[in-house]
Amino acid sequence: MSTNTKLALKHFKTADPLMARLLETALRSAEPLNLPTPKAPSKYFASVASSIISQQISTAAARSIKSRVVTLLGELSPESVLAADFTELKSCGLSEKKTQYLKHNAEVWHEIPYGGFVHMSDEEIIKELTRLYGIGRWTAEMFLMFSLARPDVFSYGDLGLMQSLYTHYNLKPHFNRKIKSTVDSWSPHKTIASLTLWHTRDNKLFK
Repeated sequence: MSTNTKLALKHFKTADPLMARLLETALRSAEPLNLPTPKAPSKYFASVASSIISQQISTAAARSIKSRVVTLLGELSPESVLAADFTELKSCGLSEKKTQYLKHNAEVWHEIPYGGFVHMSDEEIIKELTRLYGIGRWTAEMFLMFSLARPDVFSYGDLGLMQSLYTHYNLKPHFNRKIKSTVDSWSPHKTIASLTLWHTRDNKLFK
């Protein structure tokens, strides 16, 4: 068990015993919960591009399309996207809009201060990323979790996350105050709580 997980578990045992039990179960499951590790800044564009490719399609379809894009480009970078022919890029299975998004974002990527993300707050990073085409708050929050491994992120816009929260805590969508107080109680370990809720839902634990 990592140090961060131990600290989170200790916090949850005091602040939210139910989350502590969920986390313990996730750690003991056949496919134990894994925590993200920070990516290098040189990989950030690929993460953003992959998020755009994956939007509104199945995981299998996204994996297939991304594989074709990488085969075409060699690597998923601003330079390779800019150098690619629009029609060829689109022929990998991308929609017209997604192809436009990738091209535009590759063109303006140098304007994003991604090299300084490590020193910026979560909200500052979200503000920068949502300047890009096709990147909303949810995608930026996923970037914080899975590319930067930020420890205290919860996405209210994630349907699966919210459904798992409602199920385990016997909450309804309109219980706004209770939902917020529950999520806030997990701080500064909201990311591990989020990963736990996804994990228990995906593995049908505590159902």
